[in-house]
Amino acid sequence: MYNQQSMSNMSAKEFSYIADCLKNEEMLAKLCAQGAVESQNPQIRQTFARMAADRYGHYEQLLRTLQQNAPVSH
Repeated sequence: MYNQQSMSNMSAKEFSYIADCLKNEEMLAKLCAQGAVESQNPQIRQTFARMAADRYGHYEQLLRTLQQNAPVSH
């Protein structure tokens, strides 16, 4: 895991990678949520719901990382 000092020195390539991961997590979360809604099987529905929650958690973590390390512009 990064410490605070090393995270503040992220390169543009690292920011881009995190932004791509953010988009992917969002897409996966939406697909899992859709699967939970459409599934007729309660066990599968529960699994998809749990997976969607996990993906949204990853999304939030990535978003916080980007926000904490975004360059400040004035």
